[in-house]
Amino acid sequence: MKLEKFEVRFENDRGVFVSGEHVKGEVIIKLTQPMKMRSIVIYFEGRAKAHWEVKHGRTKTDYRGNEGYIQHQIKLYGTGQASVEHPAGFHKYPFFLALQPTLPSSFEGRRGYVRYFCRATIDRPWKFDEHTKRAFTVIHHLDLNFISNAAMPIEGEQEQTIESCCCSSGTVTGRLLLNKTGYVPGEPIVFTIDVYNKSDSNVERIELELRQIVTYTGFSDSIFSSGNPKQHTKLDQFDLLSHPCRIKQNMEEHINRGGIIPALPPSGLEGCGIIDIQYIVALKVHLGWNTLTIERGIIIGTIPLHQPQGVPGYTPALGPSVPSAPPTMEQPPPYCEPPPSYEESVFGRTEIRDENDDAHTSGLSAWAPSYPYYTWNPTSQVPSMPSAFSPPPGEPGAPITTQPTAPPPAYNQI
Repeated sequence: MKLEKFEVRFENDRGVFVSGEHVKGEVIIKLTQPMKMRSIVIYFEGRAKAHWEVKHGRTKTDYRGNEGYIQHQIKLYGTGQASVEHPAGFHKYPFFLALQPTLPSSFEGRRGYVRYFCRATIDRPWKFDEHTKRAFTVIHHLDLNFISNAAMPIEGEQEQTIESCCCSSGTVTGRLLLNKTGYVPGEPIVFTIDVYNKSDSNVERIELELRQIVTYTGFSDSIFSSGNPKQHTKLDQFDLLSHPCRIKQNMEEHINRGGIIPALPPSGLEGCGIIDIQYIVALKVHLGWNTLTIERGIIIGTIPLHQPQGVPGYTPALGPSVPSAPPTMEQPPPYCEPPPSYEESVFGRTEIRDENDDAHTSGLSAWAPSYPYYTWNPTSQVPSMPSAFSPPPGEPGAPITTQPTAPPPAYNQI
C-alpha cells in the first residue's frame, strides 16, 4: 500500500481554538512509493444543525434548522488540474486559518450541534480519493467579569401547604442561597439550604440539581407549514446534592456545601441563532406525595470572575503567587485564577461521520468538544454562608444540622 500515513495535526494538540484567533497545523503524508495525484487540499467547515421529529398518528413532521459559519478550502500541493507524481517519503504541509470572532462555541446535543472540522483530500486521477477528517473545538469566550450581575448572590424562598389524604397537614418552608450568579466549569457552586417543617409529614430527601435547558429552533418540511420557526426544548440535569433525611414536625435542617460545575458549554451559545442554552439550579424537598421546588437561573461562562463576591470572607485558595511587594492592609494580595485545562464535554463522545464521508475517509473516531475547566486548590475550604435561620449549633458553617425550630426570621441582608 503506497499511502502509509495521512492525517491532520494541529499545532494545539488539544484541538481547542478561540474564536477571533486562528487554527494552525500540518497535513502529514507518508508514501512508501511515488503516487500520482492532482492535488492535496484541506477543507474547513463550521456549521450548526437542529433536527427533531413530531409524530401525528402514522405520519410525522420533520423540523430542521441550519446555519453555516465556515466554508474554506486551502490548496497544499498540486494544481488540481494536471496529474503529477508526488515523491515517496514523509512530508508535511502546513496550513493556517483565521477564525471569525463571531463564531459560536462548539456544542454536541441530543437534537443538534455546532460542529467544526477539517477534511484533507488527496485527489487521485482514475482512483478513489483519499480523505482524512478531524474535528476541532471552537470556544467563544463568555467573560463573567463583563456581566453585571455575575457576582451577585441568589436567594429563593417558598412555602408550600402539604396536602394529606383528607385535609391540609401544615406547611413546609424551603430556602436556597447561592454564593453568586456566574460560574465556570470546575468551579464550586456554594449553596446553603434551609428547610423548616411545620407539617405532619416527614421530609424524606433534599436534592439540588443543575439543569441545562437547550432550545432548538427549526422549520417544518410540511407543505402545510406556516413557515414560522418552531422550538423544541431538551432538559439534562446533574446532581449537586442528594441528601436522604428525616425532618420531623417542627424540626429544621441546614445544609452548607459546594458542588462542582461540570464541563459544559457557556450560557446562551452566543453567535448561534438556532440553539440556545440556559442553566437553572433547582432545589427539591420531598415529603410524602409532595415536592417543594425552588428554581433559580445561573450563568456558566468560560472566564471566571477575577474577584469572587457575594459571600463575606470568601477567597478561594488558588495556589502560590509572587506579589511584587509584601501584602499590607492597604494592599491585599492579587487574585489569580488557575490556568484552565480543557476537559471533554460531560455528555461524552459522538461520531462525526456525515453524508459526505465514505469508506475512504479516515479519522472518524468518536469525538467530543472540550471546554475550559478551572481547578482550584482542592485543600481550600468550602466557605460558609449566612443562613436564613438562626445559626446551627456547634462549629460555624457545620455542613448539616437538624434541630427543633422557632419561626424563621427573614433573610439576613447581604
